[in-house]
Amino acid sequence: MTSIASRRVRRATAILVTVGVALLGTATLGAGTAHASRRIDSRATGVGDEQRTTLHHAALRPGLDALARQGLVVRPVSDGGLPVYDAPGAHAPSQVFAAVDELGSPLGFLTVGHVRGWFQVLLPSRPNGSSAWVRAKSVTVRIPNVRVEISLAAHELRVVQVADGAVLLTSAVGIGAPRTPTPTGTFFVRDLVRVTGPAGPYGPYAYGLSGHSDVLSRFGSGDARIAIHGTNAPSSIGADASNGCIHLPNDVDTELVQHLTVGTPVVIT
Repeated sequence: MTSIASRRVRRATAILVTVGVALLGTATLGAGTAHASRRIDSRATGVGDEQRTTLHHAALRPGLDALARQGLVVRPVSDGGLPVYDAPGAHAPSQVFAAVDELGSPLGFLTVGHVRGWFQVLLPSRPNGSSAWVRAKSVTVRIPNVRVEISLAAHELRVVQVADGAVLLTSAVGIGAPRTPTPTGTFFVRDLVRVTGPAGPYGPYAYGLSGHSDVLSRFGSGDARIAIHGTNAPSSIGADASNGCIHLPNDVDTELVQHLTVGTPVVIT
């Protein structure tokens, strides 16, 4: 497996997890339960590396429309952040996203549409499925290597290669309990976090998604954001027991880091 050599060690200031509760928030971990975490810098390590195809920023080349419908990963050109707009051609942005989020992860969005000179992108904002538009000249565009498919009914996660549909990894998973169900829809990976103390409730890695719980508005002092991660409760695999997150066996959680990067599409059905 590719080694992890992140230079940035951060206390998980945006993560709170307790045993049996698996949602990402923005609270500092309490004394005695805190685990130091490291953001995985895929640019430095090659982990989850995307295809090195950078598309022309002004408009999609002919033949790429189908790829655009499946989802492309866009990242800001400027370190000053990325303005998003309510409609293509709008003069004033509705908001500006920082180039690095609160966990130190580089900003990345997943596209869901395009017109000449603009990309429509999913936002990591409530409600789930929210979108906005970015200027094509303000972003680099890449084709993700893989997408993650999660079936709640089958309690199964699959990593599928975008190029040919080959299934690279399959695993049983735990999902949200009936009162705190895992939301369905298309999301993307927002954060990749290596957690020291892999015997804890996260397991070795936590992959924060752009989606949020549909029934919980807060978790700890932060927003109830869902994630894919390992667990110290193996009995939760195959069960409906979490607060909305996807639980993986820890060995699979470790293997998954080889495939994911910020912006990887995640489809939950």
